[in-house]
Amino acid sequence: MPPNKAALKKAGEKGRAVAAVKQAIMKETNSSEQLLARLTHAQMQIADLEALLSQQKADYSALEIKLNKSQEYCSNLKQELAIWKEKHRIVYHDVRMLRQSTKRTSSQHNDLEEQVKLLKSAQVTAATEARDSARAMGSLIKVNNELSHSIANWKSQIEFMKSKFNLQKTELQTSKKKVIQLQKTCRRAVKVKENAVFAATRKVAMTRTQYHLQKKGVFTEETRNIVRLLIKAGCSAKYINEVIQTILQTAGIKTVGTISRTTVSRVIREGFIAAQIQLGHEMKMTNSMTFSADGTSHRSVNYNSRHVHLLVEDYSSPESSLPTERVTRFLGIRSSKDGTSQEAVADWQKTMSDIVDLYNRSPFGKRSGGLIRLVDLFVKLAGMNSDHCAKEKKDAALLKEIKEKAVYQSLGEDVLLEKTSAEINLIYSQAEEAMIKKAGGPRKWKLLTPDAQAEQKAAMVETVIADLGKDALEMLSDHEKRTLRLFIWAGCGCHKDLNTVKGGYTTMSQWWAKNKVKGPILLANRDNSPVVDEMNAALEQGNTPTLAQERAFEKSTRGAIKTAEIAGAIFNHKDDKKGHHDLFRWWWFEHVGIPFTFPDTSNNRFQSYCDAAAVLLLYTPQFIQFLQHLRDNKKSGLFNHMEANLWKALHDEPTMAEFAVLALYAESISYPYMKAIRTCRDTKQNVLDLGPLHHRVHSHMLKIINNPEILIGPDSTHENASLDGEEWQNPLVVKKVLEMIPSLPYFCDLLLSFFNGSAHTWVRFISEFAPGGLIDEATVEEKELAWMPTTNDENEGALGSFRLLMRLQPQLSLLSHNAMTMFFRNNTQAFMEAKFTEKEDFEFLHKMGRVSAGEEKKRKKELIQHRDAIQAKKVANRQKRQQKKQERKDMIAQTPIITDKNLLMNLKGKALHDMLQIFKTYGAPNLAQINQKTKVALIRQSLVDAIDLADEGKWSTNIQFSSEDDSNTQSGEEFNWEDIDEEQEEDI
Repeated sequence: MPPNKAALKKAGEKGRAVAAVKQAIMKETNSSEQLLARLTHAQMQIADLEALLSQQKADYSALEIKLNKSQEYCSNLKQELAIWKEKHRIVYHDVRMLRQSTKRTSSQHNDLEEQVKLLKSAQVTAATEARDSARAMGSLIKVNNELSHSIANWKSQIEFMKSKFNLQKTELQTSKKKVIQLQKTCRRAVKVKENAVFAATRKVAMTRTQYHLQKKGVFTEETRNIVRLLIKAGCSAKYINEVIQTILQTAGIKTVGTISRTTVSRVIREGFIAAQIQLGHEMKMTNSMTFSADGTSHRSVNYNSRHVHLLVEDYSSPESSLPTERVTRFLGIRSSKDGTSQEAVADWQKTMSDIVDLYNRSPFGKRSGGLIRLVDLFVKLAGMNSDHCAKEKKDAALLKEIKEKAVYQSLGEDVLLEKTSAEINLIYSQAEEAMIKKAGGPRKWKLLTPDAQAEQKAAMVETVIADLGKDALEMLSDHEKRTLRLFIWAGCGCHKDLNTVKGGYTTMSQWWAKNKVKGPILLANRDNSPVVDEMNAALEQGNTPTLAQERAFEKSTRGAIKTAEIAGAIFNHKDDKKGHHDLFRWWWFEHVGIPFTFPDTSNNRFQSYCDAAAVLLLYTPQFIQFLQHLRDNKKSGLFNHMEANLWKALHDEPTMAEFAVLALYAESISYPYMKAIRTCRDTKQNVLDLGPLHHRVHSHMLKIINNPEILIGPDSTHENASLDGEEWQNPLVVKKVLEMIPSLPYFCDLLLSFFNGSAHTWVRFISEFAPGGLIDEATVEEKELAWMPTTNDENEGALGSFRLLMRLQPQLSLLSHNAMTMFFRNNTQAFMEAKFTEKEDFEFLHKMGRVSAGEEKKRKKELIQHRDAIQAKKVANRQKRQQKKQERKDMIAQTPIITDKNLLMNLKGKALHDMLQIFKTYGAPNLAQINQKTKVALIRQSLVDAIDLADEGKWSTNIQFSSEDDSNTQSGEEFNWEDIDEEQEEDI
């Protein structure tokens, strides 16, 4: 019987119910995936808790907060676990319901199959019923297929859910175990935290109450820095250990370990080694550099101070590794074997060579990549700054020659590197042939010693490289050639002013005698004063002064400079045991009301004489009052000789006129100029850019010479009279001078004379800025490469500090002084902190600090050996000259004098010169101006004239003399060019 419509409808509803069940199961599947994701999230948070709990040394407050969070999270996990259990029960119930639904669907499927069999066996009578039956069968078959497919899918999903459920069950059990472990760890965390805090507190307390000078038997870098700071502060090496212990004990810290004097000396030397490595690195990295130097003597030994000016990197900025900061680095003070320029340049080379050698051996130098060579450093040398003495200028000229040779060598080596082996062999073979030919051929070459051959071969190689370098230099562009040849000398601005004052004062002091005007009162010293008084008495009586009296008069000086020098010796002597010093300052403060120290003319400070002239002029009554105070407090009630001279000078109008000129020059020229160059120095301005300033000084001098009223007229103001147009440095001094001008004799003439002499001297001392000179034609780039400071104060100050320190700490060696000064002045500590990143860097310093001991003894030994060698050479030369002189005397004694005029007129060569010497020995009166360099004809005629004088009885040709008698030979000490010292510049 075919199914009716009700049955089909019922079957459709069952199919839709089955589809709804399927959708519900799919939703449950999604819920299971969400459950898995949340479980994974829970596991990640559990891992975070484990990581947090591992930090046992965390602060107490942080641990407590984390503990609370962990406990709260555990409670959340418990709640989530209960939720997951409930969801598991629901899923299990749904699965059971799905199984039952599947069973019912299967029974219905069987019923439908039976109905299909019945329908097949039944006969369809009506067409419409057959079509309906066919449709019903199709629908049933389709539903049957869908149900079969759905049942298969659900079976596979049920199996998957079973496996997934088992896995989640295992993970849930693992999570329970971890939760239990975390709960136990949380309970133990409080105790662990307390133990960690106690241990950390104890360790900190022990650390804060103890300071270890050493670590693993080696003094720490912090300890070494403390030692260097204490030495810099003036602490003796003997008390370093005691000072460190005392300071730390005051802070409640116990010092562990001791440090000896030997270690202190080694630490100081390590600072010197580090400073040398720093200099090598900075010279390697810079594109150009300039030198400056100055010299002095201390305890009969010559010393030279040296500095280098260059661009370096800023060690306080770790990002910057390129040279950007303009600095002046101290190269140290070095004792010199003598005062010659050759020795000074040799010391320059030795100083640079030591830097190169130490840098190349250091681990930092090897690690930095690329060693440096001495020749490469001299190629970078672009100029030198010094004072204006001839010796320093000669030093600069010799350094320029070394720079040129370095350029040729560097270029020549580059050319050789580009050539093939065959070309190099050809060049050297040709040079060797020329060398052997110059030596006299192969035969004479073989007769030379191996050392002589080696010397000539070395010279040959040097010549070949230099020739190649010269050719290579000519092939470069004009710009490159100018850059490589760049070497500029510039003089110190302070010395320009000093020498200009000296030149102006010399001209002014000569004005008195030139115009036959009575000048300043004579200020003879204590020894010459009685002799000069005797000469004056002799002149009043109409007698002729003796040679001794004339010499004493000539040696005695006068004028403003001498007076200022005397005043400096009385009020502020360089020797603390001489002069009045504190007594004068205390008296001045009590009676004048201002603190005042007299200008340091006793030490020849820059501008000290102009300063002294100003104060002596402004406070003349007060100085006279103090001299009276000194005289009245003496038992004798008399001045000593120096005080009497100062008393006379302060009452002498010509001397006061010179004071006024000096004071006005200082206010109008000297002070503004010194202010300008020192301001430029502070702002690191290049001295090569100050040409306009120096020319403006000269123009201002000429303006005052052409119109003195600008300076001393009734309408004069600082806007027109001062070099910079700014307010006078000492307005009271200018006012005082202008008030005194009517009472000062010849003041205007003296002022013009002083300015004329200053202008003439100024032109000589700014010759480097002359139009068309090196500085004038240098480009901006070249001036930047040859940057130099405006003054030589660095070297002047270094030498002054050295002499002062040697007086305060005579036990301090020159090496120790250089080490401390270079370390702190060159900012070596910052360099070490930035560049010494490896342990081997400090180990190298420690090693070299031990090895470098004894360098000072070697230097002293070299100096004495050099002097011994000079002594031996001079003694040998003297003996040789004495021997020749004696041989000549014996020859003259054995040679008869020729009185025949005809024979005399025929003499020539050695015979003529010998006869000239014989005539002089016999005492011929007309041969005083005749010597061996005189023309032959004049010598012959002079000898003939001498015979005529002998005939007249003015001398005799029959005098007997002993060959041992030196009375007719050259008198006095023989002149020797080797004994002449280099001319040194004298400071006023």
